[in-house]
Amino acid sequence: MAWILEANWKAVEVEIVKDGREFVIVRSKGSTGGFRIRKNRVFATKEEAEKTIKNSENSVGHHGAFGH
Repeated sequence: MAWILEANWKAVEVEIVKDGREFVIVRSKGSTGGFRIRKNRVFATKEEAEKTIKNSENSVGHHGAFGH
């Protein structure tokens, strides 16, 4: 099992289905489908994934620079 960040705010446990050179195909627990993600976005532990969460005070957020 491995961990990824979903929308850069929530660590989610995934299973690696296929390992390629630069990308891996992962599947969420309980899911039948999968998706491709860069290897540098896959983490061995939940704690490692959570360390990369961007500080929400410094980011603009989901609304963009103009608050829309």
